[in-house]
Amino acid sequence: MAQTFLSIQEAAEVSSKSIQTIRRAIKSKKLKSRKKKTPQGYNYMIDKESLVKLYDVKSIFDEQSSEKKEKQKGKISKTPRKLSKQYLTKDDLGMFKDTVQKLIDQHEKDKENLFRLIKTFQDRVVVLENQVKLLAQPKKKWYEFWK
Repeated sequence: MAQTFLSIQEAAEVSSKSIQTIRRAIKSKKLKSRKKKTPQGYNYMIDKESLVKLYDVKSIFDEQSSEKKEKQKGKISKTPRKLSKQYLTKDDLGMFKDTVQKLIDQHEKDKENLFRLIKTFQDRVVVLENQVKLLAQPKKKWYEFWK
């Protein structure tokens, strides 16, 4: 069987591990890999079989290969994929509702505080503008008191 290689990012997605974990496995020789030269340096290409052996991800590859075969045949699979479902209870929904309501109330308080702060700054700007106007007015000379 021909060897197939995956990039580190693809291997991380397929195995649900982090990129750093894949790099550590390469460094400790748990994964077989090859260096691929690129203009920016080297990229590691990981052997698919070693990834399957180390992280037991064969079922993912089987699903992908069966999907590819069905697409090649022109048939669309009508069997639903197996997905893990997690159901919420009424208590969970009640807690979610309470949390959302608290966030809305906090948002309203923050909004009121922001508008109060903006009003304060506007008042201070008006006061400063008036003071600048007073300072900018020409002063009358002492001898022009009759005008």
